[in-house]
Amino acid sequence: MTKRSSLNIGKKNDKKSTIKKNMNKLQKFMIQIFSLLFGDFNGVQVFLYPMTLFCWVDTNSFLYAATGLLTTQKHFFPLAVFLLIFIFILFLVLKNVSGIFDAIYPLQEGDKAVFRQVVINLHKFLLIVIIAAALLYVVSVFLKYYYDIRIPLKSIYPVAIRFLGIFLLLFYGLRFIWIKPFRENEIDTQKAYIKLRMDYKAHRNLYSAHALFYVLMVIVGAFIYNILILDVLYRIFGWLNFSPNLYFTPPASILALLYNIFIIAIALLLSNLLFSPLVKAITHIAEKLHPHLYLAKAAVDNDETDQIC
Repeated sequence: MTKRSSLNIGKKNDKKSTIKKNMNKLQKFMIQIFSLLFGDFNGVQVFLYPMTLFCWVDTNSFLYAATGLLTTQKHFFPLAVFLLIFIFILFLVLKNVSGIFDAIYPLQEGDKAVFRQVVINLHKFLLIVIIAAALLYVVSVFLKYYYDIRIPLKSIYPVAIRFLGIFLLLFYGLRFIWIKPFRENEIDTQKAYIKLRMDYKAHRNLYSAHALFYVLMVIVGAFIYNILILDVLYRIFGWLNFSPNLYFTPPASILALLYNIFIIAIALLLSNLLFSPLVKAITHIAEKLHPHLYLAKAAVDNDETDQIC
């Protein structure tokens, strides 16, 4: 091999390594963006306090569009529900991306398989929920027709959707916090889950107390965010004579409906962006109080005491 050819091979290898480094930086940057907008329990504030989402939307245009879906354009209503479910599923998928493909820990071979399994399990869970909702509708029709018993589905469905959203977001946020200490030393997510299950079975009380404290902190954080948005930020906008509202259009066509769903997605991103500082602060506190870290510290203290004795 000549010197020129060896130099060319060396330059090609340098270019490949540079491209790989740049791709790694881009990947970490995207993961950090996902973590900011979708990470941890971010998004739960929308289900706890829906007005924090609709404060970004012009009220009159929203009511006009919603009324149209329930009256003159009611044939678009099933499509609107499907698109909202699709947005929610996409939101949960991106949340798992930010949780599994962590920017701190290097990507392992088992992480991709775990991500695929999480997406499959998510779809299974939502399919069960949709089937349960359909069965409830069938039961309500049967009871109304034969026994004149009316089940208030218009009240049950919204409450069930809110509790389902809150449960899923808290579940994913807490699980990602719990597996973080087990992902050290380049352990993939699947092995981290196994270690977490073993540790959870051995110390159920500590993990239960940590989960309860985590939920309370999330509720308090969402309450603070609700006050900041509705009582502080909106007053500042009023003083500045500035309206941040996004406008819906009448759902007279599929394109108009897609535009309205896009507006909801933008409002969700704005809400998550402003809520993210509280999310990061609460998550940091929850990570410091992790049961595994507490047990490890207690074990070290006991060893030091035994050595002194």
